[in-house]
Amino acid sequence: MNMLKELTFAAVPRENSLSPQQKRRNKLIAHLREQLAMAEAEIDGRIHVVKKRRWERTQDGQKHLVEVNKRLKQWWRRQQDGKLLLTVRYGAKAIEFEKGKDAVVLADLRELATVLPKLIAATEAGELDGHINAVTKAKQPTVMKR
Repeated sequence: MNMLKELTFAAVPRENSLSPQQKRRNKLIAHLREQLAMAEAEIDGRIHVVKKRRWERTQDGQKHLVEVNKRLKQWWRRQQDGKLLLTVRYGAKAIEFEKGKDAVVLADLRELATVLPKLIAATEAGELDGHINAVTKAKQPTVMKR
């Protein structure tokens, strides 16, 4: 019965000791890199496909792990004059860089492919932290006080 006394116990260190702010940065960087891959694929005339796994049930009730294409949305769109508007999104909301301005105007896809690495570097340096915080604070539900 005294088998536990023979064991030595220790606290398990957390593997992921990143701050919440760093986690937000990493999330945005991952999405920016995905947008960069999509832009480079479009420049090359390819289609960028990302696979994800999910469980599906067959008609007889068996579960099977299948690979499906992940649904990707472009953060840029063409205007009537041929220029591109790039909106950087965190979650479902667009990041507002200046008051009332949430898009970057670009000449073409090649400029988009040069701007996205700059946005990645700015995010890594923490320059977009205030913008990310503004978006995440807007998403948080309000707590009712009594």
